[in-house]
Amino acid sequence: MQRGLDQRLSHATTELLALTPARGRGQRQIESEAELVQQAQAILTAHRVEGLLTYQFERQAERQTRFIGRGRDRADRPTREIIRVRYHITAVTPQAEAIASVTRRFGWRVYATNAPLAELTLAEAVWAYRAEGLVKRGFHRLKGAPLSLDPLFVQRDDQVVGLTHLLSLAVRLLTLIEFVVRRTLRQNQEQLVGLHPENPKKGTATPTTARLLKAFNNINLTIIQLPQQQRILELLDLSPALYGALADHST
Repeated sequence: MQRGLDQRLSHATTELLALTPARGRGQRQIESEAELVQQAQAILTAHRVEGLLTYQFERQAERQTRFIGRGRDRADRPTREIIRVRYHITAVTPQAEAIASVTRRFGWRVYATNAPLAELTLAEAVWAYRAEGLVKRGFHRLKGAPLSLDPLFVQRDDQVVGLTHLLSLAVRLLTLIEFVVRRTLRQNQEQLVGLHPENPKKGTATPTTARLLKAFNNINLTIIQLPQQQRILELLDLSPALYGALADHST
C-alpha cells in the first residue's frame, strides 16, 4: 500500500508539472484559471491523492506591440498592444501531515458484525471474513446463472418473497453439493478428472457445482407406459420386447 501511494503521488506530480509546459511550437497553453483548476483537479482525482498534494500557479502575461494595418513602419504609424496570458504551475508540494495520516492506517481493517462476542471472537470473525468469496459466489449464483433471480418477472410482494425463498434453497443445495464433494476429495487426497472438456486429463480437487452437474448431461430418461402400447403391439403381432430393448439401449 505504501508503494502504491508513492507511485500515485509521483505520477500525479509529474502530470501536474507537465500540464503547463513552456511556450513553444505545438505546446498548448492554458489561458484561464478555471481550466487550469479543472484539469489539475481531474489529475488529483484520477490518482486518488486529493488533499495529499497541493500546487501553486501564477498568471503570466506577455505584451507585444504591433502596428495597425499594412505598410512600412513609420514613427507615426498607429500601434496596438496584444497581451498573451498563460497560467503556469510553479510547484507541487506533498502535504506531509495528510500523507502521514493515510499511511498510519495502512494494514488496518474494520470488521463489523451483529454476532455477540460469546459466539464469534475477533479471530473467528477474521477467518469468517476471509471466506467472504464463498458467500459472494453464492449470491452470484442467486442473481445470475443458473438461478437468475435478477431480473424479477413477478409483480406482487408475496411473489417476490416466495421466489427469493425458493431460489435461496437452491443456492444452499448448490453450495452443499460443492462442499461435500470437495471435502471428500480432500479427505481422500484425490482429484476428479474429466470435468474440463478442453483438457479431459486435467484433475481438480476443487470442482464447481456447475461442472459436477454438467457431467450428468449425457443421461437420458425414457418413460414407457406399457399397458396401452403393449396391446397395440399385440394387435400388430409384434413382441413387447421391442420396448424392453429400447430401455436397455437407453441405459
